[in-house]
Amino acid sequence: MSESKRFKHESTTLERLPNELLIEIFGYLNGVDTVYAFSQLNIRFQCLLNDYVKSFDFKSVSKAKFNLITQLHDLHRWRSLYLSDDDDTPGQIRSFCHLFPPAQYIHQLQLLSALNMTPKYAQEFLLQIGSFNNLISLSIGTVCGIDIESIELPSLKRLVLTSCKHTKWLMVSELISTIEFNYNDYFFIIEFSLFGKSSIYS
Repeated sequence: MSESKRFKHESTTLERLPNELLIEIFGYLNGVDTVYAFSQLNIRFQCLLNDYVKSFDFKSVSKAKFNLITQLHDLHRWRSLYLSDDDDTPGQIRSFCHLFPPAQYIHQLQLLSALNMTPKYAQEFLLQIGSFNNLISLSIGTVCGIDIESIELPSLKRLVLTSCKHTKWLMVSELISTIEFNYNDYFFIIEFSLFGKSSIYS
């Protein structure tokens, strides 16, 4: 069988799959890869992507791919987002927030991870997500050497913080059921108020 005929047969077979099965397949894939692979094929696939692909993990994603995905998909439909300023994607979080102000584009998120930020920008980032009323899970890092007055997000149930011994947490919402701390230094003291009580972790 020629290469062109084989490719045509495989693409036709994929298009014959019912929507329910395609949605199931999409559920096992990172939204970044799904949109990259299936966008602009036809109206049916585009509708499925818009309606059912809501989780995007940009860890180690190139700038070119990052730009393409944010152009091809409606950010207002996203429910889960992972950004990281790691060695492969330095400045990714700041760039995203500059292009798409969080309060305007991603305030509907339910899960958000923003990791490996510089401590200075982490504080600025926290100020930008104060209106995320649907947020259930938040992972933030690195926050170091600053006083955080409060994290009050009404739907938040899980909070993961990467910090250091020089950070003081003055108040955490009593609605949060799970709090995790990751520390950059061997010794640490994190102080915060939970359920109206002061606690010290050392």
